[in-house]
Amino acid sequence: MLLICVSRGATVGDRTIIFAPTKTLIDMTRPWLIDIGSDAQITEGVTILTHGYDWSVLKGVYGEVLGSSGEVKIGNNVFIGMHATILKGVHIGNNVIIGAGSLVNKDIPDNCVAAGNPAQVIMPLDSYYEKRKNVQLEEARVLVQLYRRVYGREPDKQHLSEFFWLFDGEYDVSRFTEPTYEAKMKLVGNYEKSVERYRSSNHLFHSFEDFLTDCSIEK
Repeated sequence: MLLICVSRGATVGDRTIIFAPTKTLIDMTRPWLIDIGSDAQITEGVTILTHGYDWSVLKGVYGEVLGSSGEVKIGNNVFIGMHATILKGVHIGNNVIIGAGSLVNKDIPDNCVAAGNPAQVIMPLDSYYEKRKNVQLEEARVLVQLYRRVYGREPDKQHLSEFFWLFDGEYDVSRFTEPTYEAKMKLVGNYEKSVERYRSSNHLFHSFEDFLTDCSIEK
């Protein structure tokens, strides 16, 4: 889908991904009005519109044809949650998270989380960063406990590949044994920054086994 958009006049940056092209609607009536930056993550069911046809009702009453169009601009490093709708004329800034099911009908500034119908800014990105850091260990523990309950065995590292910073601090990033770790480190084009941060971080557990043991302790 991205190649089609670009071939018809849309601007799309590097490493931008549409996860479910057949279930995503990007308005191609005026593709030159679409500008999507680099490292945008567009999930299933997202709709991006550059025009409206509500004027048909006005024509039915008043007889006039009133054109409707607007540029949609999505910045760099943006996540758009499932089934969100971006209306014409909307500009979304850089480093923005749009919650699932949101109706975005006005501009969203840089460095924030926005959600709702209509979408509103919920919190700055740095606040959301701290929130996610504070809850990820408990989420990982629940993930392990429910896996054990359903399958009767321990999960492997791939089942928790998004959480590896919690428990794999003993490994040299140049010798990752799990390919999924390396793939996640390379996301959004800032691999070197991730490597530097990984090496300077205080990981909570020395090994995956220590983490699994912690998941067995009642908190």
